[in-house]
Amino acid sequence: MKKFIILWILACCCGSFIHGQKQKPHIENIRLDFDSNRFEMEYDIADPESNRLHQIDFYVIDNIGNVIFPDSLRGDIGEGVSPGRDKKIIWDIYSEYDVVYGSFDPRIVLDGSEKRAIKGGPSYAFLSVLVPGLGDYFVADYRKIKIKPYFKTAFTYSFVGLGIAALANRTHIPDKMGEPGWYWEPIPQDDGKRIWIEVYRQNWIEEPGYTEYWLFRYDAEFFLGVGIAAWIVDVIWVARTGSKNKKVRTEIFNNLTLFPVHNGMALSFTYNF
Repeated sequence: MKKFIILWILACCCGSFIHGQKQKPHIENIRLDFDSNRFEMEYDIADPESNRLHQIDFYVIDNIGNVIFPDSLRGDIGEGVSPGRDKKIIWDIYSEYDVVYGSFDPRIVLDGSEKRAIKGGPSYAFLSVLVPGLGDYFVADYRKIKIKPYFKTAFTYSFVGLGIAALANRTHIPDKMGEPGWYWEPIPQDDGKRIWIEVYRQNWIEEPGYTEYWLFRYDAEFFLGVGIAAWIVDVIWVARTGSKNKKVRTEIFNNLTLFPVHNGMALSFTYNF
């Protein structure tokens, strides 16, 4: 009798555990397909709360542990994915990479805690063309960048603004003909110094023009040169960082696993092509 009661209690506990597990949102019925141009993954989201939206992440891990988030994904991916059947993720591989070797190790995560370790591509350099430092936010984690994007914006705009102000406050005195009369002119001395004496000009003399600078000689050229150079350097940095994010990964893992992650499950599946 005691054995029967113990078995009945264990069965109830297991049933309650399984029932509790099924009440949590999870991914099931994963179907995979690959043709000559794209990779497709179909899946279902089981959730007793049909109105709850979920976060779906898809990424690839290379043979040295780098996490790669493809740019050419579409379908039921990202935030705001509702529960239900026949969800689909499409990866247009060859629109992103010219050549792909070996196999890849894709993973799908439901409501996971993964962050986009590798962000956008080189196209975000256009944002830095519009506003210096803006593209930085889309290709890297600004909290880990040594020179913060907002500092680049402030530095660049400050120097460009000073250059524009220096040009606006610059005065050019044109060439002119000096008429006969009394003028103060410098006379060099033996010790290298000069003294000013008043002399009388008998003839008209051409007096060369000069520029009155705002702060110092060639101030506008200096400020504009530094500001524009910093702007160009930021655009190049965003383009190079974005290119690294999109760099094709070769010799990928070859395994198949199903493992738990924070608040969900992840599937690791190898597909050779």
